[in-house]
Amino acid sequence: MKTYKKIMNGVAMVEKLILVLATILIVVLTVGNVLSRKLLHQSWSFTEELVVAVFVLITLMAAALAARDGELVNLSLIPDRLSVEGQKVLLTINTVLSVAFTAILFKYGLDKVITQLENGKRTFVLNWPEWIFWSFVPIGAACMALHIIEYFVDYCAKSKKDKEE
Repeated sequence: MKTYKKIMNGVAMVEKLILVLATILIVVLTVGNVLSRKLLHQSWSFTEELVVAVFVLITLMAAALAARDGELVNLSLIPDRLSVEGQKVLLTINTVLSVAFTAILFKYGLDKVITQLENGKRTFVLNWPEWIFWSFVPIGAACMALHIIEYFVDYCAKSKKDKEE
C-alpha cells in the first residue's frame, strides 16, 4: 500500500507540474498574442490551435487531481442521508461507473491517436502531427482512472482503520 501511495504521489506531482507549465504557456501565448496584435498589428495565428489543445490537457489533468481527493462533481443529497455502509456501497458503484467511463474515454482517445498516427494527419496552422494533441485524451483518462481508484482505496482503508479503533 505504501508503494502504491508513493507512486500516486509521484504521478500527482508530475500532473501538478504539467498543470503549472501548461497554464504559464497559455498565459504567455494569450497575452503575447494580444500585445502583438495591439503593438505590432500582427496576430500569432498558431495560438488558438495550441491553446485549445492545452486547455484539453489542463481540463483532464485538473479532473484527475480532483478525483484524487474525491472532489469531482457529485450530488450529495442521497449519500448524506445514508449510513456509513450505504455510503460505501454508493461509493463503490460510483467508482465502478467512473472507472468504466474513463476506460471508454481512454479506449476511444487511444483509437484516435492510432488513427492519426496511421494517416499522418497534421494540424492546419502549426503543421504538427495531430496525434500529439489527441494523446492528451488517453493520458488524462488514465490519470483520472488511477486517481479515482486511489480515492476509493484510501476511503476503504480509512473506513477499516476507523472500525478498528
